[in-house]
Amino acid sequence: MAVLANMREYVRRPGSLTPSYGLFKVVTAMGAMVEGGVMPAHAGQGGIQYETHVCGLPYCYETNCLETLGTKTIDDEFTVVTGDPFVIVTDLTCGLVGLTPERTREFLREKAVAGEQAAVELAFSNGDCGLNPSLANSTPPATALAASADPVTAIGLLEEALYSTYGLVGVLHVPYFAGPWLAANHLIEKDAAGVWRTPAGTAVVIGNYSGTSPAGAAPAAGAAWFYITGQVSIFRTAEDGVFYSPFDASLNRSTNQWNGYREREYIVTYECGAFATETTLVVA
Repeated sequence: MAVLANMREYVRRPGSLTPSYGLFKVVTAMGAMVEGGVMPAHAGQGGIQYETHVCGLPYCYETNCLETLGTKTIDDEFTVVTGDPFVIVTDLTCGLVGLTPERTREFLREKAVAGEQAAVELAFSNGDCGLNPSLANSTPPATALAASADPVTAIGLLEEALYSTYGLVGVLHVPYFAGPWLAANHLIEKDAAGVWRTPAGTAVVIGNYSGTSPAGAAPAAGAAWFYITGQVSIFRTAEDGVFYSPFDASLNRSTNQWNGYREREYIVTYECGAFATETTLVVA
């Protein structure tokens, strides 16, 4: 029997709105996804800054005779972390039949839930849209290490570089296409919270990263740049503060279309620097 196309029944989209694994999962698990209106009122224009006191490691001195005590040099200072704002825009065009302001807001919200993380990861990867700090194109730039022959060496060099001056759990950032290789070769394992980690415990973001160099240059064929940073924090506008374009103002009456958008402000920061190395996914 032929399908009566003009008689199709409208149903809501089936399935869940569970975002893919990525930056939000890792940052949330580390307790650094700042929500609930904590983002300062004027941070959307001027960004944020905060002091961190965890860059650098303690030191030792030799225990001598009482007459010649070891020398202590107190010269470590607070490090000021800054973050510049950017805006993630979710847009949608659709016909007006059966449309209400409530439905349009829900469509935009669901589209944002599905895609905001990937958009933030790409901006953070490239330093797009005024975002700083970032992985590539950051000011100051990530420290480029020597190229690594394979991911085993790459992860080792990156962790050595970070943890020689940083005592907290860091974050390794790798593009999606590297994730299956790392998992298949048991370089990373999932913990009880569902976060991928290296044997040293570094949290791993497998995300929508471009894999470019700290200067933004494309990697060699079959290669990618891996990055490691101190802990990452994300500030974003609370859901009740997100901007939706007014329903009536978004109507195009000449085409009988609704063209609306949703804007959410973000700031992404990491502390105590970043390191990067280019590596090739070697096939055994």
